[in-house]
Amino acid sequence: MIDLDGAMVGTVQLERRDVDYEVRQAAGHVDLGYLLLPVAWGRGFATEACEAALVWFAGALPGETVVLTTQTANGPSMRLAARLGFVEVERFEAYDAEQWFGRWTPPAATG
Repeated sequence: MIDLDGAMVGTVQLERRDVDYEVRQAAGHVDLGYLLLPVAWGRGFATEACEAALVWFAGALPGETVVLTTQTANGPSMRLAARLGFVEVERFEAYDAEQWFGRWTPPAATG
């Protein structure tokens, strides 16, 4: 949950998609999803919350990748994916629009 002055303004989730998931490219993978109300747009909340989720995920499941799908027409979401370190795997048509599919691989552990 993303909170602003005590009110929920968004969510971030990591969800393992089952093999029958409608976006074939994400089936069987852990998918990063986020949704924010317009009042929270452009304020860095999505970046901060997604980064925290990915750090947690990397510690909980070391070495496992995360996938993300967004419409190419959604500029803010495309920029967020780039800031988070997602790398484009492919583009495809779904829901009457071009979709972007990317993958994030956690940094290798040092020590």
